[in-house]
Formats: sequence, C-alpha cells, structure tokens
Amino acid sequence: MQIIFADRKTRRIRVVPETLEDLWILERVISPGDVIEGIVLRRVKREGERGSGEVFRVFVRLSVESVKFHEYSAALRVTGIVIEARPEDIVGKGKHQTIEIRAGREVTIEKAQWSDYVLDELRRAERESKRPKITIVSMDDEGALVYTLSQRLERKGYVKNPHHGKRGNASDLSEYYGQVLRFISDLEPELVVVGGPGFFYEDFMRFSKEKGSEKRFVGVRTAMAGEKGIHEILADRLESIAQEHHLAEILRYVEEFRARLAKGEPVAVGGEVYDYAISGAVDVLLMHETFFLQNRERAREILEAVRNGGGKIFIVPKDFEPAYMIEKMGGVVAILRYR
Repeated sequence: MQIIFADRKTRRIRVVPETLEDLWILERVISPGDVIEGIVLRRVKREGERGSGEVFRVFVRLSVESVKFHEYSAALRVTGIVIEARPEDIVGKGKHQTIEIRAGREVTIEKAQWSDYVLDELRRAERESKRPKITIVSMDDEGALVYTLSQRLERKGYVKNPHHGKRGNASDLSEYYGQVLRFISDLEPELVVVGGPGFFYEDFMRFSKEKGSEKRFVGVRTAMAGEKGIHEILADRLESIAQEHHLAEILRYVEEFRARLAKGEPVAVGGEVYDYAISGAVDVLLMHETFFLQNRERAREILEAVRNGGGKIFIVPKDFEPAYMIEKMGGVVAILRYR
C-alpha cells in the first residue's frame, strides 16, 4: 500500500493499492456514505454511427452504497450514486455506477466521518507491504498444503503425493517433492516455512537444496499435517519468523484472552464490549472481520472508543483460525484493564 496523502481536515485519503491484500484492507476502509473518485470506461455509440462506438474515460465521484472485494477477479467493486462526472454527458449525475479498484490504480476516498483507526489500518498495510514474502507448507506422505502469509493468511493450494498408497521407492518421493517445490517456487517467496510430522518436511528441505533452490527454508516439527499443521506452525513459530506481524500479535492476545477467561480475570464478550469500550476499560480489542463489515456504525463507535482510551485494536481475518472462537462469542471480545 502506498499512501500519497491523508488530510484529516478535508477527510480525504489518496492511496495506491499494490496487492490483493491491499484491496482487502480497502474493503474495510471504504464505507457506505463515503465519496470515492476514479476513472470508469464507457462505450458510447452515437445515433447513425457505425461500428461498436467510441470508448471514453470518464472521471466520476460516487456516493458509496456498497463495497465488495472480488478476490477471483482481483478487484474491489465500489457501487454508488454519481454526484459528479466529467464529461457529464457520458455519465449523468444521479445514475448508479461501479468503480473497480485494482492493484496499481490510484484511488481517492473522502470519508463521511474521519476515523484515526482508518489511517492506522492504512499505515499498517504500508508497513507490512515491505515484509518478506512468506510461504507456509504443512506436509506428510499424503500431500502438502500451501499457504502464503502477508497481511492475511491465504490458502494457495494442495499438492497431492501422486504415489501415496502405491508401492514405490525413493523416486516416488522425489516426484512428489519436485511437484511441491515447483508449486511454491511459482509463488516467489523469500522465506519458506515447512512443517509436518515424521521426516517428510526435513527430507523435502534437503531435496530442495540438492536441486539448487536458493529459497530460505525454516523447518518446524508438528504433531499433525494439513490445516491443523498450518495452525501449529503459526502458533509455534509465527512470532519468531515474522516479528511484530499483526497476526502474531492476534495469536498472542487470543491466548491471553483464553487464559484470562478460564481464570475468571477481566474480559468482555459480545454486546458487553461496547459499554466497557465507552468507559475506557478495554486494553485489547479483538473484532471479527465479518462483525466489522456487517455492523460498521457500531464497530466504528467501539473502535474509536478503544483507540481514544489507549487500547490496542485488531480486526481478525475471517479465515484465520482464532476468528472462529471470536465469532461464536458475538463477533467481538476484549481484554479489560478492570471490571
């Protein structure tokens, strides 16, 4: 994420998203009622004109009604009512229009209500965009599950051992390892964390080095492979391999919340979090991403209260394992300074 400017007085922010993760962040930053500026393409065929018509680039300002991140089309679709257009005869005021925000395209946002939390999110995205690319692999004799870690944890695929359950020899594992190595190499990581039960992850790292891979590898022994193995790796090694990463902080505070809950120490869950936030009692807030998106006004009030009270704020991605616990507890939990 590149922040070009952020002006609290005019409530205007201009950024250039650089990755899919940045588009995901912007989905949380842009809210209904905000104004967004961008360029749309419109094809116009004049009366009596031959062919398919002429394509015009039109500058528009939209009053936002909805925001949706479409990961598979690599675009953030922002729909709203046109309040300004140039040229106006191509796209008229009052019409519905959608702007597609893509990586590499500048976008200007005018917030209906300024929130320092929004700027915090953008600055964090800007910092974390400079982190090394990390790929996490959990593997055993059946196959290898591959994730990438950046501003969020994203599943990339599963490489099945083509000879699992069949009689074979060492060459069978070489074919399997070769497929895994090619898969992760295409992701262009700067660091590969490989884990699993047994000897497979260590054997794979040796194989990769023998094949001349220049990737940096870190091995982690886990009790299980697959999804549970991925989360074991995150719980055991995330903080050491990605210091100060917000997902590492989330894991640490989730464990602290669970420990406090079990001991009966000051915590809050669900609807009671709001009152504690307003009173300044919240030290750490953990909010489920879906709760944030579906309850923007209430979420904003909680976030602003916690921030004004000096508390730490974390929006937990919905596909991150701790999110399931938070969702079951009403979508938001907090570690309190006092009750």
